[in-house]
Amino acid sequence: MIPPTDPDLAAAWDDVHRYSPAPRHRRRLLGRLLSPLPFDSLLDVGCGQPYLLEEWRRRGKRVAGCDVSPQVIEENRRRLPDAQFAVVDINRAAFPGRQRFDLVVASEVLEHLDDWRAGLENCCAMSQRFIVVTVPAGPRYAIDKMVGHRRHFAGPELAEALGRLGFRIVRMRRWGFPLHTLYKWLINSIAPERMYRSFGASRYGWGQKAASQLLYGLFFINDWFPWGQQLLLLAERK
Repeated sequence: MIPPTDPDLAAAWDDVHRYSPAPRHRRRLLGRLLSPLPFDSLLDVGCGQPYLLEEWRRRGKRVAGCDVSPQVIEENRRRLPDAQFAVVDINRAAFPGRQRFDLVVASEVLEHLDDWRAGLENCCAMSQRFIVVTVPAGPRYAIDKMVGHRRHFAGPELAEALGRLGFRIVRMRRWGFPLHTLYKWLINSIAPERMYRSFGASRYGWGQKAASQLLYGLFFINDWFPWGQQLLLLAERK
């Protein structure tokens, strides 16, 4: 198994992000959150596979991405040659050239950092107006630790930190109850290492794709409830 400290860990997650129900719903929720916002440029911090950037590039936005993994950045440059990409350790630095963007998205990033406050400060420094953060809330399960989660969040600590950095919370919501919450508990109760190898560290076969599609459809039920283990925040510069 790839150690969670490997900077290229996310480079192997193409099928996870493409098919797995939670990342797909997260992109859907991000789309719903971002669509009304007035912005021309978007930076995806911890860009991983560039599905978010591809979507907003199609919508005519100027897009950029940064990631700690040179392998991720090399592949993303191949897939989106007209976008800007840079290898950045967000714990220690911001985008080269002190560039700033109308909107900065840090989706599933802060939980991986040694110093999330420093990472958030760098994200805010790159934002001219908006910042969107998504993080896991709730228990830190075995699979979370396998993929390098150092902490999970409650929400108020992020709102407080954003406030000190000059941003006001526009929206904060939880998502995932009941089915995503139950799903996370089940996969971590039934052989988590085997589940990670099958759905987190390998290419998906037809069985994995079918199971993921079924769960994706069922997870729409979570939209009816304001609770869950996925936390999304939208903030605007004061």
